[in-house]
Amino acid sequence: MHFGLFKVFFIFVAVIVGVIFILTILMVVSPKIRAKFMSKQIKATKYMIDEVEDDLTDIATKRANINKEGVEITAKAIKDGLNKSTKYCKHCGEKIDEDSKFCKKCGKEQ
Repeated sequence: MHFGLFKVFFIFVAVIVGVIFILTILMVVSPKIRAKFMSKQIKATKYMIDEVEDDLTDIATKRANINKEGVEITAKAIKDGLNKSTKYCKHCGEKIDEDSKFCKKCGKEQ
C-alpha cells in the first residue's frame, strides 16, 4: 500500500522537475518565452509600486512636517533679528532668558 503511494509521489516529483527543466531550456533558447516571464515580473513590480505609493507619500509628508518645525524655529529667530541677547529653546523654539538652563514652556535642559 505504501509502495504505491511512494511510486505516485516519485512520478509526480519527476514530472515537476522535468517541466521546470524544459521551461528553463526554453527561456534560454526562446526570447519570446523569456519576454513573457519578464512581462509578468514587470506587472508584479508595477502592482507593488502602486500599492506602496500611499505609504511612501505618508512617510514623505511626515518627514516634511518634521523639517517644517525646524524651519519655523529658524524663521522665528531670523524675524526677531538674531539679537545676541535673545536665546531660543533648542527643543520647542520659544524665547528663553539668556542665562536659563531650562525652558519655561517645555522644561527641557538647554
